[in-house]
Amino acid sequence: MNRHSTSASFLPIGATRPGGTGAWRGQPFSPETESQVSILTIARQNWRSILAFAAVGLVCAGIYVATAPAIFTARARVYIESRSSPVTARDTPNAGTPLEIAEVESQVEYIRSEKIALAAVHRLDESALKDLAAPTHPLVAKVREFVKAAKALPLRLIGAERPVQEPAPVSPDLRQARTLRENVEASRIGAAYVIEVGYSADNPATAAAVANAVAGAYVSTELENRAQVWKVAGEWMLPRLKELQQRASQASREAQTYKAEHTIIDLGKRGLVGEQQVEELNTAVAAARSKTVDARAVRDQIRGLLDSDIADPGITEAFKDSVIIQLRRQYVDLVQRADDLKRRLGPDHEAVQAIQRDILAAKQSLRTELERLAVSLDHDYEVAKAREDSMTAAFDALISKTLIMSNARVKARELDRTAETYDQIYTNLLQRYIDAVNQQSYPQPSAHVITPATVPESPSAPRGSLIMLLGLLVGTGFGVSGAFARHWFDRTIRTPRQLTGHGLTCLAALPELRREPGFRAALALAQAHANEAQRPASIEAFRASAVRFMPQSVFVERLHSLKAHVLGSDRRGPVFAIGVTSVGAGAGKTLFASNLGQLLARARASSGRVLMIDADVRQGTLSRLSQATEQRGLLDVLAGRCGATEAVRPQPGEVRLLACGNRHPNDPHFSDLMTPEGVAAVLGDGRPALDRPALDRVVVDLPPVDELPTLRPLLDTLDGLIIVVEAGRTSIDDVATAVHDLESSGSTVLGVVLNKTNDGQTVRRGGLRGALSRWTAARRSARGATQAAS
Repeated sequence: MNRHSTSASFLPIGATRPGGTGAWRGQPFSPETESQVSILTIARQNWRSILAFAAVGLVCAGIYVATAPAIFTARARVYIESRSSPVTARDTPNAGTPLEIAEVESQVEYIRSEKIALAAVHRLDESALKDLAAPTHPLVAKVREFVKAAKALPLRLIGAERPVQEPAPVSPDLRQARTLRENVEASRIGAAYVIEVGYSADNPATAAAVANAVAGAYVSTELENRAQVWKVAGEWMLPRLKELQQRASQASREAQTYKAEHTIIDLGKRGLVGEQQVEELNTAVAAARSKTVDARAVRDQIRGLLDSDIADPGITEAFKDSVIIQLRRQYVDLVQRADDLKRRLGPDHEAVQAIQRDILAAKQSLRTELERLAVSLDHDYEVAKAREDSMTAAFDALISKTLIMSNARVKARELDRTAETYDQIYTNLLQRYIDAVNQQSYPQPSAHVITPATVPESPSAPRGSLIMLLGLLVGTGFGVSGAFARHWFDRTIRTPRQLTGHGLTCLAALPELRREPGFRAALALAQAHANEAQRPASIEAFRASAVRFMPQSVFVERLHSLKAHVLGSDRRGPVFAIGVTSVGAGAGKTLFASNLGQLLARARASSGRVLMIDADVRQGTLSRLSQATEQRGLLDVLAGRCGATEAVRPQPGEVRLLACGNRHPNDPHFSDLMTPEGVAAVLGDGRPALDRPALDRVVVDLPPVDELPTLRPLLDTLDGLIIVVEAGRTSIDDVATAVHDLESSGSTVLGVVLNKTNDGQTVRRGGLRGALSRWTAARRSARGATQAAS
């Protein structure tokens, strides 16, 4: 919660306000409401300064708008293409690669460069060159001159002024280019590859011409840059092409020479000649071995048949010879016929014997044919064996030769790879060189002007409404910032909340009487009173008797509340003698003491039974307001020149007054007169001197706190002290120190009265605060009803 609050705090003596609630209000306030009221209070207390700052800001903005020259801004748009053009996109590396954000931003800075500015100057005519610079505002120029003079002033004072150096000579074109560069604007439009180029000048035609010149200079410069890049690339690649061509040719010759020396013949996809011969000879050797094995198998089978029974039935399946097959059939028929004759005629029959002889003759013929075939198979086997041995020997020789040539083949392959590598590098570089030559003859621009600048119809600066609004906002901001800074760093007391926040009791927050409604009317009525004795002698005397003249005022109402708290809610015993002091002069303690005494005397049973004592002998304000400066008073009683009963005089307002009295030249110092015996003569034990049963209250107008140590005997007889502080002038630290010192010395501090507050009528009477409280309570109840319904 803000330590500067607006709420008054009429608390009982020694009571505190827990949680920000007050006994003088019937309803607690939430922190939200307190914050709103505090902000409104700060604004209300400082509205004059806030309004003054806002007015100053508005006036300054108006002066600026009225004196600023009109500036026109023309804008052109340039589109940036990708890295390669559509014509060479197929053959150019990195074709179609999109631009990065950093590249587009780099182009923006390139447009702002001095090179583009110089190229744009060369495109402009003389009339446009004269209006390049935008006029400087007179106020800005004056401020710059003042700042420059302020920087040079310390050097002039100490005699160390910098020597004036003559600037280096600059060509007119370069000077104009620098001027153009200062006023050129370039920015990217969103995420597109479009850059907006703008220029500001006091002449709209010049602004459009310069903007178009800058855009055209950028496009032409980009075209020249690309052509120059391709030209430099072609010049760099040409000698390297010749060098690579020589290296590729030399590598090919070395590979062919080495192959010829080592008889390495390459058949292309079929491989080398040696490898092809090895493969074919290996196939032939395998076939010869197969034939040899077959011949040997057939020969061995024939030899086996000859060594065994030649009438084996499997002989016809093993050999396909027609003679052997025919002899085998005859032999089989004879055997079948012999078996048949044996079964019919018997084994000893002549026919059986004759056929047995035929069987032997057929068998002998078959053996003879098999022997002849065996001799033929032996010859075939020898031929196959010889062929196999010959081919095996040739294969072994070829394998040996191939193993010997293996190292040569490895070196030949290395030479081939080197030649291929040089050839590929040469081919790629040749393609790049062709692209470079094509680009030199037909360069493609990387940027195009898609929207040329037109002559602006209305000025772009100054924007009067915006500047006026900005000036108003800046002035208001300064005013509000100053108000809050003053609010937070100001240690003076302005609201009762500050007192309660430091543990002090605020008895009342009294407004200034001159701000009360009806003050002037009541003053005029009092000055025109029929009874001359009842008329106030001055405005101060009128304010000191506000209880009589303005009984319905807020000032008097709060005095009634203070009286009820001080006299009716005290739990430490009756309060008879009350002292009124202040922290510093001018706080209004005498006016408060006078009105408090008159208020106490207006009670039904206290008429004439309230005594007011003017103990501020240095000022004697109460005596002066009561026109009793020449009467006997407190000093006379203390000096023994008269009794207390003789010095007391009745006053208007149904009170008695003991004035400060007169000081004689022979009298000792006031502090020496203020002895316990002297005080006892006025307010001794039992107060016999003043006939205590005839008095209800005693109100003592004391000097400020810093002079109270001289009144220690009088302070000891008082039942309590009320400290009056002035709102907006008294520091909270001084009040806390005064209360601590008084309580440390044994005095009883009843509380603090905040005088001359500036609370508005609505806030003081609780209208705005109550409205905020009701609004907050309604919101809370509505929120609770919503939650309950859900």
